[in-house]
Amino acid sequence: MKLDLFLEVLDKLEKNLPQDTPAHKLKNCYKRNPYTILMTTLLSLRTKDENTTIVATKLFNDIQTPQELLKININELEQIVRPTGMYKQKAKTLHEVSKVLIKKFNSTVPDNKEDLLSIKGIGEKTANIVLNNAFGISSIAVDTHVHRICNLLNFIATKDEKESSIILNKIIPRKYKSKLNFTLVAFGQTVCTVKNPKCDKCVINNLCPLMQTS
Repeated sequence: MKLDLFLEVLDKLEKNLPQDTPAHKLKNCYKRNPYTILMTTLLSLRTKDENTTIVATKLFNDIQTPQELLKININELEQIVRPTGMYKQKAKTLHEVSKVLIKKFNSTVPDNKEDLLSIKGIGEKTANIVLNNAFGISSIAVDTHVHRICNLLNFIATKDEKESSIILNKIIPRKYKSKLNFTLVAFGQTVCTVKNPKCDKCVINNLCPLMQTS
């Protein structure tokens, strides 16, 4: 699939997304600022948005700063974040990242990738999500949905999410970078699912190689 057609696909998917996807619910469940976006992104790693929503709703409608988060002792925080899985490590990461923000960045989340990646616990995908969602800096975060769907449509041919991220961030025009992740994640959660995809309800099924070979 050529770039122009892929961008048309993105536009069409965005216009036809249901408004109650797990991605939408997560985005709207808490008070968003750069700090809460960063913390929620760290919680969301390797877990479903539905589980992250439970925790983000509980934590980040009241807590808005690293100082406020650190008032929760680590044992209590572990139990709060438990629904997201790997709860001991995630509670530790939230505490440690909050401490670094206070100590090195005057309690603010950096608005550049170099500083974000300098903080232990923040990786490439998290940095891209934060830059895009907290600061409006166009960047593509690649997760399993983005990697899978872009390859399914034969837009790219990559072996893993890291390679997909490099290629997509290089070739996708700036104005499309901000919506690619959210659009494909929501689409992958509700229509183009790994198990039992709803191909009959897909607005781009005429372009899908799976439909053409079935």
